Amino acid sequence: MAMPPEFKTFKDEDDFTQRFLIPLLQRLGFITVVNYHGHAEFGKDLVFSEVDRFGAVRFHGLQAKFEDSISLNDTDDLIRDARQAFANRFRHPQTGTEECISTFYMVNAGSLGGEAVAHFFNSLRPTYGGNVQLLHSKDLLSLDRWASVNRQNDIGAVLAGIKFEVQFNACVVPMIEGWANVMRQGVHGPVPLERMRTEAISEYLARPSIPSFLSYDTAHFYHAFCTGVNQIIDGMMFAHNELRLDAAAISLDRAVSEIKHQGAGLIDGIERALKQLGPLAAS
Repeated sequence: MAMPPEFKTFKDEDDFTQRFLIPLLQRLGFITVVNYHGHAEFGKDLVFSEVDRFGAVRFHGLQAKFEDSISLNDTDDLIRDARQAFANRFRHPQTGTEECISTFYMVNAGSLGGEAVAHFFNSLRPTYGGNVQLLHSKDLLSLDRWASVNRQNDIGAVLAGIKFEVQFNACVVPMIEGWANVMRQGVHGPVPLERMRTEAISEYLARPSIPSFLSYDTAHFYHAFCTGVNQIIDGMMFAHNELRLDAAAISLDRAVSEIKHQGAGLIDGIERALKQLGPLAAS
C-alpha cells in the first residue's frame, strides 16, 4: 500500500517528523518532546514523556520512517534500533540527568508488511513484552483525527464556560449598579448576594488555548475589572463616609463600564471561534 496523500505533502522524514509527529505527540498530551535525530540518538529520533497515574514520569522513544512500505528485508535495522534505544540512556534536555525509555515506538508514514510486523514482534516481544509498538499510516491518521476531535471538545468546554460566565455577570451588573446608586444617596440597602464570577476566565488566562480568537489582553482586563468590582462592593459595605462612598461609586461605574465593553469583546471572540471550529466545539 502506498503512502496516503495526507503525508505526501511532506518533503522527507525530517519534515514529516517536525510538522506532523511532534505536533501530534504534543496534542496527545505528551510532554518534553525532544528531537534527538543525529545527536547520538541510539535508535531514538524522538524522546517524549508523560506522567502516569501513579505520578511517575515515563519516557518513550520513537524511530520515524518515511517509506511507502517496510518489508521483511527492512526489519533487521528496525530491531537493532529498538535494542539500541532500550540499551542506551539519553540526557534529559532540561535537567541534564541520564534517563532510559520504557517504551519504543517504530512509526512509518507508509505501510508495514505482514511478515515485517511478525518478525519485528517475534524478535523483540520475548525480551521487552508490550513495550515495543508499531504504528503505520492508518494508525497515525486515526490518532490525528482523535487528537483533533479531543482538542476541539476541550476548547468547546472552555468557550462554553467563559460564555456562561460573561452572560451571568451581565445579569448581575444591573443589580450592582442599582445598589451603588442607593448607597450613594446614603441609604444602606441590602447588599447584593451575587458577585462577579471569574473562575472560567481565570482558567483561560492560565492556559490561553485560542489567543487568535480570544484576546489575552481582553480576558486579562475583564478578569481585573470583575475582581475590582467585587473588591469595591466589599469596601462599600463598610464605608459610612459620604465622600468615600461617592469615590467608590465612581470607581464602580468605571469598572462596570469596562466589564460591559470587555465582555462584549469576549462574546464576539467566542462566537467567531465556535464558527471556525464547527459543530464539534459547540457540542
